[in-house]
Amino acid sequence: MEHLIQDLAKGLGQWAYVLVGFMAMAETAAFLGFVAPGEFAIIFGGVLAGEGTLSIELLIGVVWAAAVAGDSIGFLIGHRFGRSFAVRHGPKVRLTEDRLRKVEEYFAHHGGKTIIVGRWIGLIRPLMPFTAGTSGMPYRRFLPYDILSAGAWSATFCLLGYIFWQSFSQITGIASKGALALALVVALIVGTFQAVKRLRRPEDRRRFAAWVERQAQKPMLRPVAAAGRFAWAAALRPLWRIVGPPLRFAAGRLTPGGLGIELTTLLAVAAVAAYVIVLQVNLIESGDPLIAGDRPALDIARDMQSGPLTAVAKALSFLGRFSIVLVATAGTSIYLTARRRVAEAVTLLTGLGLTTIAFHLLKTSVDRARPVDALVHTSGFAYPSGHAALAVTYLAIAVLLARDGPPARRLAVVATGLTLTVLIGLSRVYLRAHWLSDVAGGWAVALGVFSICGAVALVIHYLRHSLGGSAAVDARQ
Repeated sequence: MEHLIQDLAKGLGQWAYVLVGFMAMAETAAFLGFVAPGEFAIIFGGVLAGEGTLSIELLIGVVWAAAVAGDSIGFLIGHRFGRSFAVRHGPKVRLTEDRLRKVEEYFAHHGGKTIIVGRWIGLIRPLMPFTAGTSGMPYRRFLPYDILSAGAWSATFCLLGYIFWQSFSQITGIASKGALALALVVALIVGTFQAVKRLRRPEDRRRFAAWVERQAQKPMLRPVAAAGRFAWAAALRPLWRIVGPPLRFAAGRLTPGGLGIELTTLLAVAAVAAYVIVLQVNLIESGDPLIAGDRPALDIARDMQSGPLTAVAKALSFLGRFSIVLVATAGTSIYLTARRRVAEAVTLLTGLGLTTIAFHLLKTSVDRARPVDALVHTSGFAYPSGHAALAVTYLAIAVLLARDGPPARRLAVVATGLTLTVLIGLSRVYLRAHWLSDVAGGWAVALGVFSICGAVALVIHYLRHSLGGSAAVDARQ
């Protein structure tokens, strides 16, 4: 299979994107990973990028999107058919209803860990999305973890092939050994976790303490036991009081739940936004034909041009000006502060400020010319669109305002913010003030900045309450 992939890719040229993407998708969508692990095809795609046949930036995006698509297909198959099939045929292999419930409980508590770690283990990866779907894990919780893990996995193996393209066979061997080593480490971690879990029960702790005490009385182990007691009292226990809360926080974020899924979703959005910016800048600077798609978008805008539509577009564009967005942000911040949601108000204002700085820096760095026949006055460089970036603030405002109230109203508020963000961006294309990729870049810049600001705010909020609570407990003791 590996030789077949290699021969096909060499003969396909640019179509190798399709082959590598198909292999990444089919690994979990069609369980092809049991026959041909996806790392081989992805590393070989990186080799072709190293030779100059493919673009490494575009390859990473193709593999990333294909991997997420394949996982989504596997998840939906498991969600639709997995449990009923397991209930019907599971007893033949001793898979009872009780064991299925345990799987569901496991994914409810440790689904995020499994998705992120399982991506890197060849024997687990093909079944991981299917099992998650079978367990009843909601897709909205599955997707953020999958995006993060697929992105890291795709970039790692693409870059391995790209950097070491002259040593292809050696790299594939190292990758296989690395996957085996990771599986052993995961097995050790799982074993440790199960041991800790059992020791939470008082009777098990008493039995374990009695066993340790018996061992410590043996003449050869007495020095070791004495050194262990001293190390625990003098160093390990004080250290755990310091690092314990952050470690519990990190572990908790890998578990689907309120703050965990919020933080993971924000990080996933930031990762995708950062990739879009890097890809677009590379394509613009290299003059890649894919950016030529901007011109058909302007042609469509010219064909649609009419007096009433132009007036609407100018009104929407006006809403994307910094002064108007600043007024909306200030008003929302005052409202949030009055509701004692000061951290959210600060996050919103910080996001707007950093977004403005970020798109101005990118404009100067990329130095891209605007379209020549704009319907409104323009100045400065084109990429990214400042109006599109600032328009994302309306989406951020909608998300913050939608944190309270009935689901229908919350959905309506977010939909309104999203619609306004999209229309303001597209108005800049209609007015021929920006290329379509400029608008997409503006959205990506703001989404990345606001997501990072939100993630930082969540972490600070948690640490303030967690460490403050720990300090209060220590003071009472």
